[in-house]
Amino acid sequence: MRRAGARRLKVGVVGAGIRNSPDGREGWAVRTHLPALKALPELFEVSAVCTTRLETARAAAAHFSVPNAFDGVERMLDALPDLDIVCCSVRPVHHHRVVMAALAAGKHVYCEQPLGISTAQAREMHELAQRRGVRTVLGHQSHYEPAALHMAELVRSGHIGRPLAFSHSYFVANYITPRPSHRQWLFQSDMGGHPGYRSGHSLERVLAVLGSDVRSLCADMAVQVPERRAVDTGGTLRSNQVDNMNYLLRMHDGAMGTLQTSFTAWSGTGNRFEVYGTEGMLMLASGDTPGLWDKSGGAGDPTRGASRLYGTRVDVERLAAEPTAPERLQRQFAELAIPARHVRVRGIDPARATFAVAQMWAALADAIHHGHECAPSFRDKLKIHYIWDAAERSDATRAWVDVDYHGLH
Repeated sequence: MRRAGARRLKVGVVGAGIRNSPDGREGWAVRTHLPALKALPELFEVSAVCTTRLETARAAAAHFSVPNAFDGVERMLDALPDLDIVCCSVRPVHHHRVVMAALAAGKHVYCEQPLGISTAQAREMHELAQRRGVRTVLGHQSHYEPAALHMAELVRSGHIGRPLAFSHSYFVANYITPRPSHRQWLFQSDMGGHPGYRSGHSLERVLAVLGSDVRSLCADMAVQVPERRAVDTGGTLRSNQVDNMNYLLRMHDGAMGTLQTSFTAWSGTGNRFEVYGTEGMLMLASGDTPGLWDKSGGAGDPTRGASRLYGTRVDVERLAAEPTAPERLQRQFAELAIPARHVRVRGIDPARATFAVAQMWAALADAIHHGHECAPSFRDKLKIHYIWDAAERSDATRAWVDVDYHGLH
């Protein structure tokens, strides 16, 4: 929350052009960041939007009632020296340029993932942020889903004892569904950098919930769907970007598990994360299939089902006194209530991505006003870049590889 007497933070959003996409799905900044920021007027003042073309920036500014529009981040920073935060929501290949300019100007930064298209870029951004003493956060908005926050809290508090095993899966259809031609960049490996960068959200969730880093891994990655139809031209969108990622993971605390991320799953079930400990289990899962969503209005943020948390604790002494066959214990868990303290934002449907993005923005404001780090920070994301480096080595050698964190510990 905002500290008493603290002023609203001024934000410039980079990458906010409205495309009127034929599938009704606008760019990330248009469908989440700007609506989220506008829903938090007590915390933020959206001062500017910035795109590569002035006409698109002006259109977005008019749509969201933002006073300034720019066609370059440097021009925005020069014209508005009192900006507090720069939101970088552009294609990954441009993250380094935008973020470095913002950091050089002493601004706090909210950057979408990945941090850069290489670990070297990510390290450079992290180190500059440290030197400038600013707050940073990476766009793993699912970190701030209330059910995920509670899951992490329970694991860290020892609710299920010592974590032993886990399984994380993420099944979505982004890389098999026919897409508009302006989405071609999504399927180009040089635009994303790391082959496995699409596993970033899943890896962040595992690290955040378990509170332990990956020690070693064995990875397998592939392009399973090399082409799909372009819905607006009738042509074909071809791909050399990895769309399926599978990891075997061993954590520093001894837990072991699997992580599977697939972007080629028709009617995918979304997220599912199970953690089993010495005294119980927890499972985070996407909610029921959402209803239809309205393509009109320029926001295009479809409902996707709010995550739910399930779990149980085991009374080992009772089971020893009253022996029970293991099969009778299967699926003996129940949905858990989520404490109100994990909900920072009101008035936004929790099933929409805008809600979790707004939760993250509120957390960043709190970090800035109270002088503490905001998770996941650039440092947290740099760890994931190191994991991707190890995954590339493992995929190339078909072997287990230790993760080298280059002095972060």
